[in-house]
Amino acid sequence: MKKTNKKVIATAMAAIMTISAFGTASAISTSALSTQGTAQAHASQKAETPQTPASTSKLNTLAKTYVFTCKGQTKQGYDWDYTANNNNIKVKCEYNFKTHTYKFKFTGKAKGATQMNFKYRANDKTWVKVPMNFKVDAQKNIMRTK
Repeated sequence: MKKTNKKVIATAMAAIMTISAFGTASAISTSALSTQGTAQAHASQKAETPQTPASTSKLNTLAKTYVFTCKGQTKQGYDWDYTANNNNIKVKCEYNFKTHTYKFKFTGKAKGATQMNFKYRANDKTWVKVPMNFKVDAQKNIMRTK
């Protein structure tokens, strides 16, 4: 009877060790998969960094270009001018002679803040003054704050 008990105990121990080893291997495998999934989730979050829009006409919105649109007509078509305390912004004007619409595009040339006294002609006798403040970041994105 002692020999039989030893065989039964040895068989039971072998079965317990096999089940235990299988369970440990499953736990390690599951843990590795969940870690991999977490790394993939972090990678996708890093890839979703917000992009700066190409242009905006809104105040306090960062973009590559700030666009200001207005109407006016002179005998010669259009007229505009500005003075600024800083030279870190470039201004371009597109004028539509059919609709008498100015479309000004402001872009950043260098990091800094600018106070601008901007004006355009609504007609031959009237200058429209538009004070503007801008901030330009290190990537030359621009934001009109006033």
